[in-house]
Amino acid sequence: MSLEGTDRSKAGERVARSPLLAALLSAIVPGAGQLYAGQRRRGIILLALSAALIVAALVWVAADPIAVAKLAFEPSVLKGLLVADVALLAFRIWATWDAYRSAAPPSRPPAAAMAAAGIVAAAMLIVPHALFASYDLTQLDLITSVFAGPATTTEVPTTTSTVPPQTIATTSDPAAAPTTPAPTTSSTTTTTVPPTIWDGIERVNILLLGSDAGLGREGVRTDTIILASVDPANGDTVLFSIPRNFVQVPLPDSIDIWSCDCFPSMINGLYGFAERNPDVFPGSIPPGATALKLAIGEMLGLPVHYYSLVALDGFVDIVNALGGVTITVTERIYDSAYPKEGGGTEVIDFQPGVYNFDGHDALAYARSRQSTDDYNRMGRQRCVVEALAAEADPVTLLRGFPAIAEAIKRSVETDIPLDAVPDLIELAALVDTERAFSVALLPPLYISGRSAEGFNIPNVDLMREHAQIATTLPAEEAMALLGIDPLADDCGR
Repeated sequence: MSLEGTDRSKAGERVARSPLLAALLSAIVPGAGQLYAGQRRRGIILLALSAALIVAALVWVAADPIAVAKLAFEPSVLKGLLVADVALLAFRIWATWDAYRSAAPPSRPPAAAMAAAGIVAAAMLIVPHALFASYDLTQLDLITSVFAGPATTTEVPTTTSTVPPQTIATTSDPAAAPTTPAPTTSSTTTTTVPPTIWDGIERVNILLLGSDAGLGREGVRTDTIILASVDPANGDTVLFSIPRNFVQVPLPDSIDIWSCDCFPSMINGLYGFAERNPDVFPGSIPPGATALKLAIGEMLGLPVHYYSLVALDGFVDIVNALGGVTITVTERIYDSAYPKEGGGTEVIDFQPGVYNFDGHDALAYARSRQSTDDYNRMGRQRCVVEALAAEADPVTLLRGFPAIAEAIKRSVETDIPLDAVPDLIELAALVDTERAFSVALLPPLYISGRSAEGFNIPNVDLMREHAQIATTLPAEEAMALLGIDPLADDCGR
């Protein structure tokens, strides 16, 4: 016997119901309108199905939110969700129409009432699915535009330090490939667990670059250089801040241009030099990024697996899309002629206190150095990075997602492979900003002398020694040996 035949009782036993209300109820929750219309069995089945889908989704998200976040970076999953979104919309439209029909009106409702109910029902049905589809397509466009193609396993370039060779999934990069193939071994191990990008390595190292490109200047000048190193076993994180005005930063022996085996000029100009001389730093990623990965890795004795560069004018849009960022200003920052993003200058004056900065003020706080110096500015930049990490909670990201995605597309470049992003999400979940610390490679400790022009020359041996301490010992022990505080304490939190 059919559901309809079972549910329908004799006409005399039925109470007249509003078909428009029945349709609206099922537009909200499939099955509610059928129950209202007297179709108990059909209504219960549809309600049970709706409840099962909702509960299953909520339990899944609550039980493993990291797994859900990782799926957002799988193109095949995003495409599948689009199909599921259309199918669910079709189901809800059918349930709404069936509830209307089940009420079996003896006469057609007034045209005005039908039009109003139709508009409301259409909005309730179409708007959430259209919004979901828009977010889904925006995410798909973002991840395929920003992140690199499929990863291949290649050996990361090693330096002259005692750091052992390490391997990691990264984009194909001839400049980063070793001249001697890494030894291989064969085994018959069978496993159902897919490898992660950090299998076989002790740290994941990502070079974070901030560029003034787009702020009224030609070319790319990386005034912000930070190497983030994360221990995948426990999330211990250290940020190495490199001054922009270091000169004679060492380069691998394979880069045989200058007799010093180094980049003789300020390190913030290396990216631009490599872009103008791509044959010197060949590879699949931009030559400037290749050059900086090699130089910073050589200087610190650490392999640099990935990089991410943010144009600072795009940084303004990202912060605005997040709704601002909370910063604790620990000392007055005054600049009588701060260069604005669109040209011209302005006076900025940030007194000590807690601020919710918009993008413009956050950038001004991170860039200004008139009343301080480059090294004080480096500390503020680290604090801005830490504050942004704390600000980016799921609700904030969801609320501002379209604007955030557009700003990221416009201002971020990276060689992180798309298929490595899910692993990095899992890694990021381990990071505790309260235990993260920063090693600022500042004078006088970390310089070995000055160039003829008066610029600082890095003390490479000491940097490598301290980099080994910071990346091989537990965070608390490393901070005690190096005499530094957690990043949260440095930033006044």
